[in-house]
Amino acid sequence: MLDASGSQSRNQANVATQGYIIARALTMVGIPNRVMGFSSFMDYTILKRFKDYKDSIDSSENIFEYFCAGNNRDGLAIKSTCDGLLERDEENKILIVLSDGKPNDVKIGKDRERTIRGEMSYKGNVGVLDTAKEVRIARQNGILVLGVFTGKESELTSERLIYGKDFIYTKDIGRFSDIVSMYLKKIIRD
Repeated sequence: MLDASGSQSRNQANVATQGYIIARALTMVGIPNRVMGFSSFMDYTILKRFKDYKDSIDSSENIFEYFCAGNNRDGLAIKSTCDGLLERDEENKILIVLSDGKPNDVKIGKDRERTIRGEMSYKGNVGVLDTAKEVRIARQNGILVLGVFTGKESELTSERLIYGKDFIYTKDIGRFSDIVSMYLKKIIRD
């Protein structure tokens, strides 16, 4: 799952390339995989499916449609993705989330802490705690969740709160596919 919010736009081409490499490699070795992007626009969280589990290897090229814009409601995206994963027959289920670690879905209104309809703004602790809750629920349901963090070092505390010990911090998005392959090899060995 790829964070497709506007804050990732500087990494857009690299993220698409790395996602393509991972999806193609997994498909070649017969591991079912899905690649999705998530962002929020207005009152909607958008989950864009670039490649689905049963798609051919050639459909991996759809990942190059990855486009960054808007905000991100990480908790809802994780919940929705995990609901689909739980319906799968495979024994082992893994969710890998590439993000800058800043759940942020703020709508502009008169009150900076509330949205136009009076809801709490989805930013800061509200967004972090919601995302952490959804990661815990996924793990309680048997889904392995790995966060690959590409944000600023100052955000590492939030990332630790969300993913616990199961996150990897990298400043080099070009290493995303290497990181994921090492993680998957470790899981297969164990």
